[in-house]
Amino acid sequence: MERQTTYASTSRLETSATESVVIHCSDHRFQSGFREFLIDGLKLDSYALLAVPGGGHFLSLEPYMPKFTKANLQSLSFLIKRTGARRVILIGHDDCLFFRDRAEFLFAEKEFRQKQIANLRMARNRLLERFSLFAAEIYFAQAGADGILTFVKME
Repeated sequence: MERQTTYASTSRLETSATESVVIHCSDHRFQSGFREFLIDGLKLDSYALLAVPGGGHFLSLEPYMPKFTKANLQSLSFLIKRTGARRVILIGHDDCLFFRDRAEFLFAEKEFRQKQIANLRMARNRLLERFSLFAAEIYFAQAGADGILTFVKME
């Protein structure tokens, strides 16, 4: 059986090492904005990506979702080990459906966004406790009334 090429990319196989692992939500509404932010905003030439429902929120949900957390931690450990990454970037976003559905009730903050940010801070702390990293950064994507995404670095 003869194979026909469906598509030929203009991109080439990346051969350089990466020092960053990015964890963000798999929500289709934000994918283009995430890519643009990572490439144009943070100037990352290469990064390993872990895109899962809720993004980095899994890191602090182990008592409530142990299997989900374990599977994602295995993937994250693999990426960090294989790439030698010393920097992890967590990106949260407005209206995270996973967080609203699975984790919002676990946090006392009044506003939904504040609950998400509090959890991402907990997730960053868990990352730093578990892995030998130089940095674990949090960014939050916000959609304006016009739908344009802006990214804010959270401390």
